[in-house]
Amino acid sequence: MTRYQWLAAVTVAATLVLIAIGAVVRTTGSGLGCPDWPLCHGQLIPPAERTAIIEYTHRTAAAIVGLLVVATAAVTLRYHRGDRALRNLAIASLPLLALQGWLGKETVERELPPEIVTMHLSGALLLLAVLALIAAFAFLGPERRRLEDPRRAVYLRASISAAVMIAVVLIAGSYVVGADATEACTGWPHCPEAPAPFIDGLRAQHIHWMHRLLVAAAFIAVLRLIWHAQDLPEADGVLRHAAWGLGALYGAQIVVGAANIWTDFSSAVRAAHLAGAAATWGLSVLIIAGALYLPGRSAGARAPAALPGERDAARA
Repeated sequence: MTRYQWLAAVTVAATLVLIAIGAVVRTTGSGLGCPDWPLCHGQLIPPAERTAIIEYTHRTAAAIVGLLVVATAAVTLRYHRGDRALRNLAIASLPLLALQGWLGKETVERELPPEIVTMHLSGALLLLAVLALIAAFAFLGPERRRLEDPRRAVYLRASISAAVMIAVVLIAGSYVVGADATEACTGWPHCPEAPAPFIDGLRAQHIHWMHRLLVAAAFIAVLRLIWHAQDLPEADGVLRHAAWGLGALYGAQIVVGAANIWTDFSSAVRAAHLAGAAATWGLSVLIIAGALYLPGRSAGARAPAALPGERDAARA
């Protein structure tokens, strides 16, 4: 693994950790633990209060991820500007990062409105997708190439459909939390408070039902991806395994979602649910990249140089 590949992978991993910490902030009710921004109760060091420490941990992690994103973009533009896809992704990551910072500020100053909270998570998922693609292209190498194969084309369309549906589920889930509809249904898979979707119950139950039905629709999209993966040629075994891995991860997410109700909406389970959802989304994006390109001949031995001296070392 080259230093550039390592940097790209660490940036993706750190972003996933940041989203997980954000989930802890939400599930513990710590979103206003620091009621001002960028300071916390008007000071650099947060007071010794649980919610303030949790929220400040999230802000610190966000600052670290911000530095990693800027470093990844800078290295990409310095050493890989000839790769148009990488260059465009690196450029796109910077305004997305700035937008995330602004949305974080607005979330605090507007006292957690569900629309802004949902936009904040949506921006995080979009940034994660961009970073995942940078990492994928770094590992595929500068000589990656498209393979014109009808079976791959079908698999690619199925992977895009699955990724889109997973993203919709995540955004809907964020709105459920922001609209205080998480505990609107106290049973699973049934909903005692609203047995008939969108007919019985109140607005909160309707929002909750919307999320559940979208989860089912996305599961069908993932199953469709697995189905088409079986038609891929033997050389595309990695893509078949990736599809099965996505199915297993998504299935685990459904179980964890149900465990929210079974554990009386435990903060730990709720945080694990959002963290797992982000990982599922990240994997779905990587699958799309894998379906689009074959690794270049030199991807393993001479992956793109990233830092001073790396290209000379690769030639040696």
